[in-house]
Parts: sequence; structure tokens; C-alpha cells
Amino acid sequence: MESNFHAAGAVHPLDVLYRKLSPKFKTAEDSVVLRRLALHLKGTIPSPAELVDFEKSDPESRVAGYSVNYLRDPGFAEYWGLRFGSAFRDKTKGRKMPAGAFYQYLAESLHSNKPYDTLVKEMINSHGTVAKNPAAAFYIRDGGDPLQVAEYVGRLFYAQRVGCARCHDHPFISGYTRRDYYGLAAFFSQQFVKDWNWDPNRFEGQEVSYVPRELEEHLPNADLKLLQDKNNEWYRENWNKWTEEQRKAYQVKNDLTYATVYIEPKLGLRFPHTDDSPGGDLVRPKFLDGTEPRIKPGEDRRKIFSDWLTDRKNDRFRKVLINRIWTHLMGWSFFTPLDDWNEETVLQGEEILNHLDRVFMKQNYKIKDLILYIVSSDAYARSYADNKDPNPADPIRYFTSQRLSPDQLLNSLTKASDTLSLGWIGERKMIPLDDGGNLEEIDLTGMGTIKTPKEQAKDITNSVQVERPAPYHTFLSVFGSGSRTDIDDDFSEVTIEQVLTLMNGRVTGKLTWDFGGNQSFPKKKFDETKSMSKTFDSVYFTLLGRHAHPSELTFLSKQLIKPDNVYDREILQDLCWAILNSQEFLHVN
Repeated sequence: MESNFHAAGAVHPLDVLYRKLSPKFKTAEDSVVLRRLALHLKGTIPSPAELVDFEKSDPESRVAGYSVNYLRDPGFAEYWGLRFGSAFRDKTKGRKMPAGAFYQYLAESLHSNKPYDTLVKEMINSHGTVAKNPAAAFYIRDGGDPLQVAEYVGRLFYAQRVGCARCHDHPFISGYTRRDYYGLAAFFSQQFVKDWNWDPNRFEGQEVSYVPRELEEHLPNADLKLLQDKNNEWYRENWNKWTEEQRKAYQVKNDLTYATVYIEPKLGLRFPHTDDSPGGDLVRPKFLDGTEPRIKPGEDRRKIFSDWLTDRKNDRFRKVLINRIWTHLMGWSFFTPLDDWNEETVLQGEEILNHLDRVFMKQNYKIKDLILYIVSSDAYARSYADNKDPNPADPIRYFTSQRLSPDQLLNSLTKASDTLSLGWIGERKMIPLDDGGNLEEIDLTGMGTIKTPKEQAKDITNSVQVERPAPYHTFLSVFGSGSRTDIDDDFSEVTIEQVLTLMNGRVTGKLTWDFGGNQSFPKKKFDETKSMSKTFDSVYFTLLGRHAHPSELTFLSKQLIKPDNVYDREILQDLCWAILNSQEFLHVN
């Protein structure tokens, strides 16, 4: 099948490299690719309107057009906002935090196609209240603890697990010592989080580094002594002389409306005292690659770290993200685990990874551009294996069937209940790649308004409206939505509870009961065709993205008690239930 993404005769550079790795892959039908795109980019199956429009569109440009359309749709930012939220352990609710603020920040950043390095810098260098600067939730999640932040940053942005070195030299990273671990954490020692009561102006105008009492020991000795003296003086001259009413008034005045990240430039991190090694000194910051920066007094060490991390010379930062995106879209990884790239890691398809890194750099770290480049390839559109194919378990040659995530499943079930959306409305052929395989200038800035999580949401139209972590009793929790205590902690194991929930649960039951009503797409299709057989086919096309096989239509026709030209809602409800419980519906194929 000729590619739908680039000029006639031109070959996608990614496909050239991919065929070196797997020369004999074949591409799937356009309708299969559309369903795959919708689930990967928007987290849901295509709507009936999109499917009908797709069939009528120009075969040479319809897949490309829908790829761009999906990337600009709010659904992309909503679904990928959830994916990034899972990696960043976002929780909808938190002490003195506006509900859903961090998710909205992530989703809007994706919607506007904000460069990834900019997004990361904003989070690492954030301060202030979450209400005014939601990126600050990056620190509030861990209470600003520099050790927790260091471990998290190492795994998420650099795929290096340094946590073992908190107590002793790292057993699996040669030469990585406990001091190296504390050197990394020292980059994040200047910030602290307060969410209760704090008076930042207590010593305003005085050369005093004012920090919470539990952090005082991490100041240089001279500053520690000065702060302790000033605190003692303040208590003698103020607090100890105040009445109970005055103390309460002071606390009320300085009660924080929102959790806040503060910065104190003189704060450092002292190496702990142990029996087998000296300690008590303020640790010098050290990068993850073992090098040490030159830092001037008073500099924000987080900025120095984020500049090093996102520097164009640091390809590892980019490749860690590329591997995450590639794994989701393609079903196999350049390396695993996604957060552990160590000395024993064997890279698979390294030439492709290096190529995508160059593309990502050229596109200025724009995530949508990288995704468009990948889904523009025949490699992404490769077919899945059937029983007759050789080596059907080869994930590189064949697209491996992927079980729907909790969000994809709930969204797809919702879409099956006739939630319609506008399809591709382009009037010109969409060709994302020029003759040289370069991405053309396409504005992928999102259009429309993003949905956000709600507390105890009702009448939802998208899983994004459910708070995270998903409450225990909800459909999302049953199907593996994680607790957000660790990076990407959703689980994909199939459970008996899931099977029973799909068969007899409230969500499936309501969708099945409501299916085929007077305003539904099956009823409209029947009114148009006066044929139950054609209505059956429409149901298959809408829910599975393909037309019914002749054998399936023959079987269904035999089940009809009434003539083919008489509407039978009950059999449509049974068909809907059967499809929603089928492996084909429950997987990305």
C-alpha cells in the first residue's frame, strides 16, 4: 500500500531505517490505522461521524489529515495530559492546592505544543503558589524533599535509578558513590515547601536567611548562628510578650492560602554523619554524569541543573522521552525499563533512536511534531499478525495488539454511546513530509477547550474528568488506574473483577441498555437503509473500525426473528454487549 503521508515516490526516512531492522513488514488498512491513531492520540475510538467522513475522504490524504486533526484536537492534550500526569504522579487534590491545577498545566502545555525542554525547565525552576504557578506542584508533590526530588528526576528525565546510593555506594552503577547521590540532591536543596503558616517577612531588611527550623542545619555555620540568634531575639521581644489573642492574630495573618515553594539561596545539603565515613559538611552539587559545575554564591542551583539537563549536547535527556513515546505508539522499546538505562542495557534499534533524536532536536523539542513524524511512517501503520504469518510474536515486524488502558477503555465505551465529534474538515491534501522527508511547517497548536478533572464528577464525557488517583470504587480503578505514588504506576494485568465488570457492570449495562434508541446511530442507519444487515455492519464499523465479515452478517441474520426490514433493537443491544466484551474491542490493533 502506498504511504498516505508524503509526496509520491518519496520514502519516509524512518521507513528506510525500519526496513533495515525488519525488511518484510506490511501496512494495515486505512480504517485499522485510523482506529489506532484515535486510541493513541486521543485515547478513544473514532466517533461515528469521523468514521463516515473518513470513508468519504480522499484516500491519498485522509490518514494524514486525521493525524494532524487529532493532534490539534483538545482530546490529544486531555489524553496525553493524563499520560504525563501518570509519569509526574499528579494528584487532582492536595493540601491547599487548586483541584486539577497541575493536570491543567500539563494539558495546556501539550495543547499549545510547548517545547519539552521549556516544560521541564519551568517545573524544575518553579517557585511560588500553585494557584499562580501550577508548575510548582512538581515540588509540592514531594514536600520539596531534595532526596526524593533527586531520585525522581534521575529516573524520569535521565533513566538512572540512583536511589540505592542514599544509604551506601551504588551496587549497580560503577563508581557512583553515596556522595554523588547527595551531590545530585544538593541541586534541589535551596527550595522548601510550606502549606500551613509562614511569615517570609519576619526578618525583612535584615541579612538573615530565614528557613524552617528543620532546615536550619543545612545553612552555612555563620548563617545558622545568625538565624538562631535572630529567632531567639524575635521570640523574646515579640512572641513571648504577646497575648494569646495577638499570637492567634499573627498566625491568621500569615496563614497560607495555597501551598507555596520558597527559595533560599544559602540553603545547602549536609552529608550525614555515619560510623564508617565522615560527614556534616555541605555537599558540592554534582551532575548525573559525574561532572561538577562552577556555582557562584547565591545562584539558583536548580537553574544550573536544568540548563545542563536540557542542553542540546545531552542527548540522553531527549532519548529517554523519545523511548517513552515510541513505546506507547509502536509497542516495543529501544530500552527497558523506561526509567533505567544502565551499563548493562542493550539498545534495540539504536540507529532509529539516533535518527528520531535528530528530528526531535530539529523540531525544537516539540512533542506533537515528534509524534506526527512517527505516525507519518509506514512502520507505524504496519499490520498486526494473523495465524498464517511467520513469527507472529515479532513486535518489530508486526504491530502487537495492545490492551486498552483504563482511560482508553472508558472513553471508548463512552464514544460507543453515540458521543459525536466533528471529523476531518480539510479541503486540501495534507502531506506532512516534503520530498526530503522533513516535516513541513504545520501549526499543531491545539484548538478548543480542554476538559479538567472534577471532584466526584457526574455525567462525564471523558475519563479526564475523573479525579486522580481514581477513587477505589470507580471503573478506572477496577481496570488498573494507579495510585500515583510512583512513575507510571497503572497496571495492565487482567483480573476476574474486570471481566465481571465488563459483563455485568453499571457502565456496560447502561451503554447496552441505551444502545439503539431513537436518536442513536444504529436507528438512524436503519431509517436510512431499511435493512438490519446494513445496520449490523454499521455497528461493527463504528465500534471496531471495520466492516462486518460476510460470515458475521450471515450469523446475525439467522438470529433475526423479524424480517430484515423491521427494526430489532433487542438484537442490537445483544450485539453491542458482545462487541464491548470482545478482545478486538478491548485492544489497540
